[in-house]
Order: sequence, then C-alpha cells, then structure tokens
Amino acid sequence: MTADDGTRLDYRIRANVLYDLYAPLLTERQRDVYEMRYFSDFSLAEIAETLGVTRQAVHILVNRTAEKLLALEKDLGFAEQLERLENRIKELEAEKREASCSRL
Repeated sequence: MTADDGTRLDYRIRANVLYDLYAPLLTERQRDVYEMRYFSDFSLAEIAETLGVTRQAVHILVNRTAEKLLALEKDLGFAEQLERLENRIKELEAEKREASCSRL
C-alpha cells in the first residue's frame, strides 16, 4: 500500500462517515449514484449506462454529491462532534481501567 493508497482510503472512510450522517439530506438520485460508485464500486461508465446518462453527467453528480457532503459537515459539524464524543468515551474507558487496576 502506498501513501497515495492510504490517503484515498482515509478519504473514502471520511466520505462514508459523512454519507452515513447526511444521506437523508441528499436527493434520491445523489444517494443512488453515491451508493453505486462507492458501495457497489461501479465505474462511471457502468453508472452512466445504468441511469441512461453520459459518463460526464455521472462524474459531475459524484463530485457535486461529495461537495454537498463536505458543505453539510462544515455547516452542521456532526461528524466532528461524533469523533470528539468517541474520543472522550475512549479516554473515560481508559481512566476506568486504570482506576480499577490501581485498586487491585
């Protein structure tokens, strides 16, 4: 795995987290294209054929959907808040383990 692969993987993970949080705010068409592209791993050409549109139209919709997910996160911040809460839970669990070990 190269550094570029790691960057792409990080991007896909982040994009999927945002999708999980904000999918209800996307149009049905945006959800369909996103799911075909990233969950079913369809190529742009395969999506275009399925939907009866051009590959360029799919490319534009994929990019606009990604931009919308990023804009929603910028405006609402749910993913950032979720990450902070998950980190705090880990900290508290570690403190609990340390406290229980020190009592033994």
